[in-house]
Amino acid sequence: MDQKLTFLVTAFVIISAIWELIVGRTKNGRKTKQDWKVAFLATFVMIAIQRPLVLLALTFGLSHLFPGSAGSLAWLEKDYFIPTLIVYFCIEEFIHGSFHLFAHARRPKSRVLQWVQALYKMSHRPHHIVGGQDNKGELSVTQTFVNGWAWWFIMPNYTFQLLCLYLGLVDVFLLGTAIKGFWAAQTHVNWNWDLYFHNHKWAWVRKTMWALAHVLTFPTQHHHHHSRGPNSAKNVTSTLAIYDWLVFGTLAIETKRPEVYGWRQNDEEAASVLKRYFFWDVRQYMPGGAAKAKAKAQAKADKQAEAA
Repeated sequence: MDQKLTFLVTAFVIISAIWELIVGRTKNGRKTKQDWKVAFLATFVMIAIQRPLVLLALTFGLSHLFPGSAGSLAWLEKDYFIPTLIVYFCIEEFIHGSFHLFAHARRPKSRVLQWVQALYKMSHRPHHIVGGQDNKGELSVTQTFVNGWAWWFIMPNYTFQLLCLYLGLVDVFLLGTAIKGFWAAQTHVNWNWDLYFHNHKWAWVRKTMWALAHVLTFPTQHHHHHSRGPNSAKNVTSTLAIYDWLVFGTLAIETKRPEVYGWRQNDEEAASVLKRYFFWDVRQYMPGGAAKAKAKAQAKADKQAEAA
């Protein structure tokens, strides 16, 4: 059933990607060959390696530590399906939003937390790299599952999802994850259907849309999370914007598309999909690390120029 869920969400991504191609949403630098390649690589690794590994580790560990724990909470969804689904969805989204915010937050004072955050920043960076270095890149549905190689292993909400599956909340897991998966995918598609309502000629429609954007995360909100500027640290939830509004203080509601998408990328990231996805030097995300890396790269380039 987990494979069926993955297939359905992936099918939506594929259909949306085809639509983007047909209507020209990937032309003129909006999307590069590197974007296509890294999207395929990240999605394949997620389906074939990351999810199975996390589920295997959970199953092996819990079955030995707590024999008989598998399926032990099945009665919850049998007797209280709707309340259990709501609680599952709210907890999962809160965990995701909290750690996603941590990946975007200012550097903590604790040296230990700096190293932890550096790992999160390194792993999340590929999700915010779109297009080339000409600033023409735009968000695409294939970016939905793009992150670095470690992201699936360090984000607790993914472990929470599979933990609930192991404990017997099968239908809750399937429906909850399907809803979140489809919603996250449609907020990454290169469309902004919510702007029709944000800019409607009738005031009551605009006000209603404004109110709804405080509860749910709509496409333009997430597009601005992928913009270059202060909004890239805003709208950190996938579905429940009410957490951005009332808990994290990161809600940003805009009535137009971002002007520039994606973070600045270096030459290696622009040239190599493998270096973008499998980047491992977490030191670059520590204090002064980026400057040191830049100086090292410049020294290497100068040396090569001298040799030539």
